[in-house]
Amino acid sequence: RDKDYIVMEVPDRMTGRTEPSIVIVDVNTGRPMIGRQWSDGLHQAVESKEGVPIKQETQTVATVTIQNFFKMYKRLAGMTGTADTEAQEFHDIYALDVVSIPTNKPMIRNDHDDLMFLREKDKWDAIVDEIKHFHDIGRPVLVGTTSVEKSERLSQMLSRKHQVKHEVLNAKQHEREAHAVEDAGQIGAVMIATNMAGRGTDIKLGRPTRSDLLDHWLRRGVCSRKLTVEATDAQVREDVFRKLAQTELKGQGLKKREIEEMPFDQLELAMLRHWAAEFSWMSPKQIETASADDLMNELDSTGRMKLHRVRWFGGVEDLGGLHVIGTERHESRRIDNQLRGRSGRQGDNGSSRFYVSLEDDLMKMFAGETTQKLLSRMGMKEGDAIEHPWLSKNVERAQRKVEERNFQIRKNILEYDEVMEHQRQYFYGLRQRVLEGRDVKGLIFEYIEDAIDDAIEQMLDNEYPAMCAAEFAREKLEVSIPPERLRGKDRDEMDAAIRKIAKEEATHMIDVTIGEYMPLEGSEVSVDFDSAGLIRWAKNRFGVELDAGELREGGAKERRQVQYMLEQAAYEQINKTDLDGLLTFVDRDYGARQLADWVKRKFDFEVEVAEITAARDDEERDPKDPIIAKARELYTKREIDYPVEFMMELTMTIARQNPQQAFTELAKWTSNRFDEGMTEDEIKKTPPPRIAERMRENQQRFVEEDRLTSTIEQAVAITDDDALDVFLKDRCGAGLTERMRYIEDEEERADAVRARVENLMRTELLFFERSVLLDTLDSAWKDHLYEMDKLRDVIGFRAFSQVDPKIQFKREGAQLFNQMLEQVRDKVTDYIFTARISAAAALQGIGAMPGGRARPAGINPARPQAPRQAANRPSAGMIPGSSILGPGLAIGPNQNPATKPDPA
Repeated sequence: RDKDYIVMEVPDRMTGRTEPSIVIVDVNTGRPMIGRQWSDGLHQAVESKEGVPIKQETQTVATVTIQNFFKMYKRLAGMTGTADTEAQEFHDIYALDVVSIPTNKPMIRNDHDDLMFLREKDKWDAIVDEIKHFHDIGRPVLVGTTSVEKSERLSQMLSRKHQVKHEVLNAKQHEREAHAVEDAGQIGAVMIATNMAGRGTDIKLGRPTRSDLLDHWLRRGVCSRKLTVEATDAQVREDVFRKLAQTELKGQGLKKREIEEMPFDQLELAMLRHWAAEFSWMSPKQIETASADDLMNELDSTGRMKLHRVRWFGGVEDLGGLHVIGTERHESRRIDNQLRGRSGRQGDNGSSRFYVSLEDDLMKMFAGETTQKLLSRMGMKEGDAIEHPWLSKNVERAQRKVEERNFQIRKNILEYDEVMEHQRQYFYGLRQRVLEGRDVKGLIFEYIEDAIDDAIEQMLDNEYPAMCAAEFAREKLEVSIPPERLRGKDRDEMDAAIRKIAKEEATHMIDVTIGEYMPLEGSEVSVDFDSAGLIRWAKNRFGVELDAGELREGGAKERRQVQYMLEQAAYEQINKTDLDGLLTFVDRDYGARQLADWVKRKFDFEVEVAEITAARDDEERDPKDPIIAKARELYTKREIDYPVEFMMELTMTIARQNPQQAFTELAKWTSNRFDEGMTEDEIKKTPPPRIAERMRENQQRFVEEDRLTSTIEQAVAITDDDALDVFLKDRCGAGLTERMRYIEDEEERADAVRARVENLMRTELLFFERSVLLDTLDSAWKDHLYEMDKLRDVIGFRAFSQVDPKIQFKREGAQLFNQMLEQVRDKVTDYIFTARISAAAALQGIGAMPGGRARPAGINPARPQAPRQAANRPSAGMIPGSSILGPGLAIGPNQNPATKPDPA
């Protein structure tokens, strides 16, 4: 808690009421990621732990790695101040070179070496003291932490130990971010931030007046109340030194009166020696012999305080600029550089320092107990600190090792994601084609042909009757028979072969099973004699009653006797079994009959067996030709009938609420679709059956003359956008979309034009096809992602069988993807000839009338009458989770016709 996640009040998206929720914290920016959830039940487990309302588990519907997301762009470029440390990764992953641009003004920030401590507690105490010293004189300080928890810990220490006023910027104060960052460069400002990367607001240095400085010093108790803004720098220095000496020199046995009466040059030297002993690396002997100037220069070089140079400062820039403190080294040098880069911008003064302890996560990884023992042997004890350039270099070396390890992890993830990337490109390309409506009919017939090809390959294969006979034998006699042992046999030969194999298997099974109950002489396996179990098994399996009195010893003689009895019972059962059904598989046209039955079940139309066999026996024809011909014939009829039935139903639905609007829309539709339209007066005076008959005649001519194809060809041939817009409005009732005007690629423009014409002139059936395909694709893709996640979790174990997990992941992932596509194909072909969408559901789902016109205002989909079927029984022909119905079937009670098809 307060590191990986926080508990905060979040408004519910459905009700708007706020409730406590688990909010994940971005490890890179420290910002809350509202709406994000962990997977595999982890989020719900954390919610249970924290006692907040538990949300329903979500499922991933789309995934992409950051690398593959950026690779989708044709051109890549970027600008950042910290990319140089990641130059190798940019080159390896994106083939991008990193170029360092010189700064606008020279960078004069002073980056001090890291300060290392043995214990984390000593490190935090030193950080708090350094903040206090800079805050006292008025220099702004920015402190970077790695988690919300550590930010709040430091905040409590500052308030409790030194009463330092400060701002905390983390996931809990996300909304105040810009305001807090803006004021971070003012006099005396202290801001504690959880990772400053990507904050997006520059810290501007303030220009305080003498009054501002005096007010701040008085609040911090740095000067006496005698000091005024008219005082000179020398007077300011003496006043501050005498004020601070009362607390700083107490340990030297000096009393307040002695300090007040001491000459200032002696007092100044005493204070400088005291600070040098506390903050510098000078020895006591060097401190005693050094002059005041030498001591001040040494304190300047430490960069840990500024009080020894106190005067009327001209601004924060004169104070030394913003001082940045890093509470620990991050795993990535880039993040540390981003924190440092907040100071010294545009040639401003500034400084930075990182505090490190051997108990930090990074140091535990690469320093550990060995370094602790070494430093302890050298005389370093708790509370001591080390500062040296080689130490900072060693820490950076450790960071580079972590960066290399993390890069390898990211590279490994990317290699595993290559499989998903290829699948994503294919799947989303297919889905985009469906969404745009580009040759959806062609896609459906590709599915139909693939399904027919697979069925023909299976059912017209010479092995198919033998395979079916073997399956028949398995169901009847529970015997596994290789199909090749039944191939080419007549009914009697097949019968005899099956019974013979069944008896052989029964004999073997009885011999093995008896060995589990009765000991076998000479066997290496010791078995206890279980007469009760043997009697029970013989009774249940073969109906044989064994006498327990005859099974006393379980010797070889008794074993042979029991085996003989059971074999005879098994043979009798096998001989009695009726295998007359084998006659079916002997028929030469058995596969063709099965194929004809499959077509009837699958597509709801009939193909004569004779047609299939004739095509099979003719070398110049393909067995699928008669099936495809019937499918195209049926689909042509559907293209004629479906739009008419749909529009008539839609008109009746609207007419229940607004008859005039219904007649107007129908008149517009007929005039846009056919050369011979109908006026509103004609529609009002003509009976509905006659209207439907006229529309069907016109639609038949429309389909038979293939006006859709001719319109597409004419539209594609027009290269001028304005001319094409006029043509489409004249022929289809609606013009170009805005997006189409900006397409430059000729092939892409032709696809867009083709899709636009189909959407306008084939609206009704296209909406149905699109709904079926999208509903099936989306459901199958979600299931596929779940299966791929499970495969990714276990693929590492393949290494135990001497198999490369990456290669195996590619192989098994491709198999799962192909299976998913086959499932999509099978579901789509199951529904495409038999299902339909109710007009009311379509009106609600598309939000517009066919032809691109908006749905009439005030028109709501009418509720259908209650269906005449059982209350909880789903409608036959219904696609699960959609509003698609079988022909002539009422809508089920749990299926709202106004449900929006997902997605349209």
